Amino acid sequence: MKKQLLGLTLLVILVTSGGCAYRYYLGMHGPSIKESPQMHNDSLKDDPQCLGCHQAKDGSSDAPQTSHPHFKGCLACHNDPV
Repeated sequence: MKKQLLGLTLLVILVTSGGCAYRYYLGMHGPSIKESPQMHNDSLKDDPQCLGCHQAKDGSSDAPQTSHPHFKGCLACHNDPV
C-alpha cells in the first residue's frame, strides 16, 4: 500500500511540475504576463512578440528565457488574470 501511494505521489508531482503543456492540460497555467504590467501591455497579440524577448537569440534581452520555444499559443497559457 505504501509503495502504491509513493508511486502515485511521485506521478502527480512529475505531471504537475513538468512543462507548461502538462499544466495547461490540467488547467494550471504558467505565470501570467499580467504580473508584470510595466513590461507587458495590451499590444501583445501573438507568439513572435513574446518570443522576441523571451527567446532573444543574440542575448540582448534580460527577460527570462522560455524553456519551450517551439510551443504555440504563448498567451493561451500566460495571459490569465492575476
